[in-house]
Amino acid sequence: MAGDLGTSQRRQALAAAARDQCRRAWRRSRCRSNPVRLIMISDDALDALKARNPVPAVAGQWVKLRKGSSKYKRHGFTGPCPICSRSLQSASAGRFECNDDEWICAVCHDKGDVIKLVQKREGIGFRDAIERLGGAREEKPTPALAHRAGLRAHGAGEPLGDVPPPYGADPDLRHAWVKGWTTGAERDRVAAQMRERELGYLRAFWKAGERWPGTPVEDYLACRGVVLPANARLKYHPAMPLFADGRTREPLLVHRGPAMLAAFRAGDDKGTFRGLHITWIDTAAEKCKAIVRHPHTGEVLPSKKMRGSKSGCYLDLGGAPDPRRIIAGEGIETVAAVYTAYMRCGLDMSATALRAAGDLGNLAGRSLQPIAHPYAKTENGRAQRVPGPEPDLASPAMPVPDSVVELVLLGDGDSDPFLTRNALERASYRHARPGRLIRRRFAPDGLDFNDVMQGKD
Repeated sequence: MAGDLGTSQRRQALAAAARDQCRRAWRRSRCRSNPVRLIMISDDALDALKARNPVPAVAGQWVKLRKGSSKYKRHGFTGPCPICSRSLQSASAGRFECNDDEWICAVCHDKGDVIKLVQKREGIGFRDAIERLGGAREEKPTPALAHRAGLRAHGAGEPLGDVPPPYGADPDLRHAWVKGWTTGAERDRVAAQMRERELGYLRAFWKAGERWPGTPVEDYLACRGVVLPANARLKYHPAMPLFADGRTREPLLVHRGPAMLAAFRAGDDKGTFRGLHITWIDTAAEKCKAIVRHPHTGEVLPSKKMRGSKSGCYLDLGGAPDPRRIIAGEGIETVAAVYTAYMRCGLDMSATALRAAGDLGNLAGRSLQPIAHPYAKTENGRAQRVPGPEPDLASPAMPVPDSVVELVLLGDGDSDPFLTRNALERASYRHARPGRLIRRRFAPDGLDFNDVMQGKD
């Protein structure tokens, strides 16, 4: 059932294309790693450039954005991603969110300022991106630029002390700089408060959940044709609320019903709680997941949500507490299917632990550079850009303990094979250690491992 990618000539061609593009990106990466220092553009000049080029205005040249529905509230926009979306004018896409100063994409697993957006979108260097945006130039200090400089200073961890030149000599500029610094501090305080509030809300649901053996969670797994070790860190909640957008402040409650809960845990010694993976279940429905429709639009809403933080965390699906081998994949059902197959074959699993990352981005971490897809095109005929195989080792990803000597990485065949291949290459590179064996296993084209377990073809 493993369906190794190397057995397919088409996939071999895709892998070769990925490696070639990876080598070209890697050769360019050194000069991109610290471009500001390389070409000596002042921070003030960069602030002025960004002020002249708000992210929504630049991104809006490529994609259709909607105002007011992102995490950035009334000043924010959401829509298709200029880098990775195929349908650039989609009216319902929400993977990309931005405000005047920054952007984030849930699929690219990347974020940054307007310069980085142009770099990623066009596949060009820092200098070329600046030229595309009209070029950097020194400008006379203004309160707006002083405010930006104060925000930047706070973001860089600089203390609120003497205001640096050229802002300190002029009272208006000094006031604007201090206002920017304090605004940054207040934003961070509010964001931390909201994160802690959300975490407390999720932790309360987790504590209220029941041990999963003997509950509808066990029925759900049986319905999917899989089993998990009894020590899998899952719980059952009989009345988990589902909101239209998954936020606690969203007033529209669209469903309340039985759900399987799994806790995202950090890679520290305590396995600190960081968030929840929630699957609403209905064993009478397709794939045994609840089918919930938006009461206003009739749209079928996702029956799975991840809330809190998953970056750098994992879902503990049980097995050995001090494993020598880990089997890891995106989803709970994918990992459970492979574990079930191994158990049916009578393989020794006493030293094996099971983990899920939630998605490919957390399994592999962020890519160093996006690359052109070898055949997928956007709606305007441009090659779609996707995360490449070279990892950004500074980005977080699902942790793997040092004690592990064998890591089995699972790739589903119902996702884009090129994108999945790149992700597993990133994960392999990231987790490589002397003496550690890393295996990559792929489900057949068009199927995931759970489909294979259920005999689909």
